[in-house]
Amino acid sequence: MGDHRLVGEGAGKWGLGALLVWFATFAGAAHSAKEVPIVDVQAVEGDPGYLPCDISTEIPEEDKAAHVSRVDDDQVMLVLWIREDLGTPIFSMDARGSEFSKAVRWSDETVFSRRAHFLAERVPAALQVDHIRESDAGVYRCRVDFKFAQTRNSKVNLTVIVPPQKLIITDDVGLERTTVVGPYNEHSSLRLKCKAIGGKPKPSVWWHREGTKMGSPDVINSKGEVMSEVTLPRLGRSDLHSVLTCVAANNNQSRQLSASVQIDMNFPPLDVRITETTQPLSAGRRAEFQCQSSGSRPPAKVTWWLDQERLPTTKETTSGDGNTTISTLFFTANKSNSGQSLSCRAENTALSTSYLEDGLKLHVQYKPEPKLVIGASINPNTIREGSDVYFDCTVQADPPAHRVQWKHNGRNLPHNSGKNVIISNQSLVMQGVSRTNAGNYTCLGYNTEGEGESPPFYLNVLYAPTCGKNQSRLLGVAKQERVNISCEVDANPRDVVFRWMFNNSAQSEDVAPGLVIKSGTASVISYTPLTELDYGTLLCWASNKIGHQRTPCVFHIIAAGRPDQVHNCSVHNMSLNSFMVRCSEGFNGGLHQSFIAEVRDFNSQELRANVTSPVPRFTIYGLDPSTNYQVHVFAFNQKGRSEPLVQQAFTLRLPEKHFTSDRDRLRHSAFHLTTPMSVVVGIVGALFIAACFVAAVLRLQCSRNERKRLKQNTSPSKETEKDIAGTDSGGDSDERNPDIIPHPITDFDETERRQLVSTIESARLIHTHGGYSPIRNGTLPLRHLYSPNLQTIPCDDNLLIGGGTLPRQKRTKYEVSSCVQTLRQPIVATPLLPEGIPFPHSPLKVNSSLVNKRESAV
Repeated sequence: MGDHRLVGEGAGKWGLGALLVWFATFAGAAHSAKEVPIVDVQAVEGDPGYLPCDISTEIPEEDKAAHVSRVDDDQVMLVLWIREDLGTPIFSMDARGSEFSKAVRWSDETVFSRRAHFLAERVPAALQVDHIRESDAGVYRCRVDFKFAQTRNSKVNLTVIVPPQKLIITDDVGLERTTVVGPYNEHSSLRLKCKAIGGKPKPSVWWHREGTKMGSPDVINSKGEVMSEVTLPRLGRSDLHSVLTCVAANNNQSRQLSASVQIDMNFPPLDVRITETTQPLSAGRRAEFQCQSSGSRPPAKVTWWLDQERLPTTKETTSGDGNTTISTLFFTANKSNSGQSLSCRAENTALSTSYLEDGLKLHVQYKPEPKLVIGASINPNTIREGSDVYFDCTVQADPPAHRVQWKHNGRNLPHNSGKNVIISNQSLVMQGVSRTNAGNYTCLGYNTEGEGESPPFYLNVLYAPTCGKNQSRLLGVAKQERVNISCEVDANPRDVVFRWMFNNSAQSEDVAPGLVIKSGTASVISYTPLTELDYGTLLCWASNKIGHQRTPCVFHIIAAGRPDQVHNCSVHNMSLNSFMVRCSEGFNGGLHQSFIAEVRDFNSQELRANVTSPVPRFTIYGLDPSTNYQVHVFAFNQKGRSEPLVQQAFTLRLPEKHFTSDRDRLRHSAFHLTTPMSVVVGIVGALFIAACFVAAVLRLQCSRNERKRLKQNTSPSKETEKDIAGTDSGGDSDERNPDIIPHPITDFDETERRQLVSTIESARLIHTHGGYSPIRNGTLPLRHLYSPNLQTIPCDDNLLIGGGTLPRQKRTKYEVSSCVQTLRQPIVATPLLPEGIPFPHSPLKVNSSLVNKRESAV
């Protein structure tokens, strides 16, 4: 065989040498055409077809004697398919120069193209052609070339069967039917025709019903179409949903072509009944009823009726065979539906026949419907505090209520005789009601259906006015500053009349009604102190038709000033560049106060941060690490700043490096005493001093015991005499009892007394407002607070005598209060209340430094 090359899959060109080889091959094949065996193969259009070709290397028995060479290692070199009517190759597998498993495939694009695949593993091998076409029918020759054996040829005669393409079913009026025929009425007849379109060779056509062949034999009409006819003379209920199938076939390999129709019929309903009920019903709850009707075709129209009134809400479902219809009614009953008739009707609207009906009587249960009624002898519009009130609860329920409960403002109201709340059966009695008993009352009834609550009954308890809560009692006002003072009261009825009074130690007078503005249960007075006599106490009363307010609302008008200094400052959450400062606020000076924190460098006093806060809490960011700071904390209001409180703080150090330069080593070699180190050193020093003190006390005690033991051994009688003499003379009794009883001061002149008059309840203000006294700037000369023999003077500059505010015409005596130290000559000043009753309080501690300052000022 000459050398040639076949191009791979999809190739369409041949070399010159290959054409010469094919020419010789075709000539040899034509010479021996009569000797090539032929095989008949059938394939159905659209299915795969297989063209057999023997490529085995075994030598037939008749050829073994003539073969002289070794064929043990023989192999296939080339498989070539040729279509006889074309006379040209259409497919090849070229294994020359390689194993057959790696043979090069080629297929003619105009014949099989990609539809052809050679199956070498089949026995015998075959050429598979996918999706056989009618045009693929013909004679094919397969040529196999071996390495040693003689070339083998075989032929295949491919016949392509074309199944019928379509079946058409028509009824007796010539209309084409595809799925359903009819509907037919009962006892009517049915006639159907079926014809097959296409098919090679001509198919056979027949009818069958549930596997039973029926109908007339098929015939060929004038158009060459094969057709068959079926007739059912009398239809009954058993024919409903029957399936008639027309079948056409022209081979045994492919599926038979079939078309089916289902018989549809019209029937009146056979029965109707209510199958599911939920008796007894619950009022307000949705109930479900089901009505079933059978035998109607098409499905029966089911409707629901309540005492001859049609109900619109229904849901219908049909069984799979269409013979049974189920209608579902979702019905929400109320107690008025109890005893009414509920019915279900079924009818076939296509047949115009009468309907069938089924019905039942309704029984509706409902939860309690309580009603709260106040006692017949009680007028709900005239109930005052202290009156007795009782209620009755009437309950309608099915089944009857088994329990009754009471509620006040939505909360359970239990029986409590200690609070004069008495519950008996379905009655509620409240004795001596107060304003807290006012509100909405309801009663609840319980049965198996649930609970029901009565409409609320509002109990209106009338009472005289009382002072409202959360009102500012202390007002700091500057001279010639206008302030609106609001007095709010709690009263029922809310129609109230107000009366104001101004009171100080000098006088009491009513406020003119023209200066008062009333708004509901609130009264507002615009007040402007012009002189020191205008500071005092404003009293507010209200009254309504029930009575007068017993205790007035009190508003203390004091002179506004700067706020007190903050205290108890501490530093928290220290980091490399931030820390937090927290303080406790002092008295606000009678006005709203805010707070400022100024952060300065400890060494240079350079301002590094300035933070304002409504509360004395500050978080300072953006600082340098490993730095000491001073934090100046101020309180301020409209009158100015307080004295600063200075707090030391520091930021944490950066992590130290393991290797440092000589310069850094020298710079860090100096010892620095930081704040934590100072604290530790202070604690250690304090412990050391305490230890020394304890040792000295123990040593002194031991010495005294030793001296006493020696004296007892020598002269016990003399020791007794000394003890008696020491007791009589007083000795160091002042040391053992350091409390000094102050003596009263009685030499105040009239001019100085005018500066010591206090307003109403000024002594109470000292205790209730953190020791603040309205005389903040010290109007009393200090020479009356101490004598030259005093050892101590007042220790608090802000704490002065008696808490007086302004000079008034009436005068009282005062005493010095607060902290006290030991005095050489005790001094006591005792004030008298207006009735002449002494006002007790503690002695006053005196600070010598402040005395010096005040003397220099005088």
